[in-house]
Amino acid sequence: MHTRTCLALAATVTTGALLFGCANVNTTSNTTLSTSHGTAASAVQHPFLENIPLPQGFRLVPERSVARESGRYRMAKCEFEGAVAPEQVTAFYQNYMPSAQFRLKTRNLEAGEYRLRFESGTEECNIRVSRHRGTTVLVVDLGPLPQGTAERQRKPLTSQR
Repeated sequence: MHTRTCLALAATVTTGALLFGCANVNTTSNTTLSTSHGTAASAVQHPFLENIPLPQGFRLVPERSVARESGRYRMAKCEFEGAVAPEQVTAFYQNYMPSAQFRLKTRNLEAGEYRLRFESGTEECNIRVSRHRGTTVLVVDLGPLPQGTAERQRKPLTSQR
């Protein structure tokens, strides 16, 4: 009888440990990449930003983030904070996004904020990077690519008499 009690207790402890371990698994995956600047950068994935890389060392600011997914559409505006210099974050995205099937469409620097706009076949991704109080702020804005707006041609106005 004592052996059965010990076995039952051991099974309960093992199951609890397994459940505790599963509940604490990190949901981000790491990929290491080498940038053209000679430094190794590590990309992580956020569950709502699948296929969009994040430089390692950035943490989500949940009170300034929103993400939604419905069917094949997803929309997200997620803010992250980290210690990597904005120039390095910008270079990271320019180097990594093509391998994620996103093409760089525009790139600019305005009032200390770097802005990159990428497009895939179905989505657009806007990256904003700036410094605020000694911390690098990264905003990833992702949504469906507007269909037909750029290709639409204006019809000439005809005068009615």
